[in-house]
Formats: sequence, C-alpha cells, structure tokens
Amino acid sequence: MKFTKLTSAALAGATVLSILAPATTTFAATHEGGVIDNGGTPLAQTDKSEVGVSFGDNIDNGNTGFLRLQKVPKVLDFGNHATFDKAFSTFTADGKNYANDKNNQHASYDNSVANKTPLLNAGSDTALNEVANKAWVTVVDKQVTRNSAAGMDKATTQSAGDWFLSVAADDTLKTTSGQTIDGANLLFKHTQYDLTQNVYGLTNSDQDKTFTDDMKTVPATVTNKGTDPITKTAGALTDTFSLSLAAPATGGPTTTPEKYGQIVGKAAKDTGTGANVFAWAPEDLQLVMPTSAAVANAIYKTSLTWTLSTGK
Repeated sequence: MKFTKLTSAALAGATVLSILAPATTTFAATHEGGVIDNGGTPLAQTDKSEVGVSFGDNIDNGNTGFLRLQKVPKVLDFGNHATFDKAFSTFTADGKNYANDKNNQHASYDNSVANKTPLLNAGSDTALNEVANKAWVTVVDKQVTRNSAAGMDKATTQSAGDWFLSVAADDTLKTTSGQTIDGANLLFKHTQYDLTQNVYGLTNSDQDKTFTDDMKTVPATVTNKGTDPITKTAGALTDTFSLSLAAPATGGPTTTPEKYGQIVGKAAKDTGTGANVFAWAPEDLQLVMPTSAAVANAIYKTSLTWTLSTGK
C-alpha cells in the first residue's frame, strides 16, 4: 500500500512540473528568404513542368500566299518486316505487308511501335467526311480575296482555281550506305477529295484567321465563292496513279505542269475557293517492290516532291 501511494505522488509531481515548463520555440530547417541561410540562394525556389497533348499532324510547313500548298504527308510509313518474300511484294502505308500479316514486326519503318503515316483529324467539319482519317494534301485557294496591288503581274487575276497539284519521286529507295532497291513503284489508289470553307479550322494558321470575313467583301463580279468542288469538272481528279521510285529522267517533259510529275488534281478557273483536300486511305497507299529485290537488314528511304503550279 505504501508503494502505491509513493508512485501516485511521483506521478502527480511529474504532472505539475510538465504544466509549468516553458513553451519550446519552433524553427524551420532553412528559413525562407534568408540568403545566407541557404548558401546564397534564398527559398522559395520554383521550376516548371510542361503538360501537353496533341492531336493530328499540326506542324505548319511555313508556306504563305493567296494560293498555297499548305500540307503534304511528311512520312509515308510502310513498316518494318522480318523478311522480303517475293510472293508478297506489296506493302501498305499503315505499316503492313499486304496479305502477309505474319511478316509484320513493327508498325513503323524505324522499328518503333506507332505507324508514322499522318492521318487527317477533321474534327466536326462535315465538309471533310470523305477525307477524314486519311493521309492528305491540302491546297488553300484564297485568290478571290486578293485585290489588285501595285507591282502585281498583269497576268494575275482575282479568279479562283486554274492550278495543278503534282507529285514526283526524287530518287530510288536507298539505305544510308547507298544500297538501292531499283524498280519499286508507289501506288496511289482511289484519290478522295473534299472542299471546306472552314479554312482556319483546318489549317490553324494565323494567315487564315480572316478568311471568313474577307469572303464577305469579295465583289459580286467575282464568279466563285467556294461552292463548286473541282470534282464537278471532268478530269479534275486522278483516281489512281503509280509513281516510279527512281531518279528523275533527264530530257523529260518541258511543258507545264507535266514537268513537275504526275498530276494529282487540278482546279478549273473559278473553282476551288477554300481548302482543297486530296486524301488516300493508308491501305490504298501501296509500295510495290520488284520480286527480284535483294534487301539487306536496313532502312530504305526516298522522298517525294509535291508541287502546286499554274503553268502561267
């Protein structure tokens, strides 16, 4: 019993001492704003993280003008494949060996997972239904919004259209070490076409911001205001064509516009105001290799040149 009483007394005393002890001052590890405290660099310190998401091919090519070639596919990607089988010598721009799926290793020619053939994100623009989700080329025609200016060529008018879109191969398929595949062809099948007046919505280019307002000031004497797609003109669109992947021949056509290569489409005078879009489904873009091709374990590349011309 005595032991119990002593213990209780000791605990009571400890409690009294705790209540009477002075409060302890709290200090930060490093005081904010103190230059010396942090070795010459005061707190608070900041840095930034970039957060981004992207949709579609949204890199502008930098072309300008009332009539301009606004966009072409930067890559036509025919994939990476285990071997070349002469029985299956066709490859499509969605990275596949046609009718030979077991031969597909990577969707991209550079051995990465994602296929790099860009496809059009048309958003909610119903005028582009035929070309949405396809590889595409855009020609912007704002010629009707052009007013006469000092120094302008006398042959230049305010009329829409009267232009040609052409494409040609620049060389054979080659590796970086110079190995070649001769005799290959690039097949463009079932060319699609749409025309939209929502030019800025498609291009997202500052130079097209005023297009809608500019169209409101076009004189009534100017025939076309973007209501007549070039598909209404006979022969205006080349449905299917083949390009030989070879170095350009010397002594070829000298007349325009054929000198620039295969004509993809053309706009007759007074047609095509707005954004003219030519497109192909990836499976309709086909690389056809010669069955005799001998290939190395390497990347083979070439390039195409697209040309917008008037022949004037």
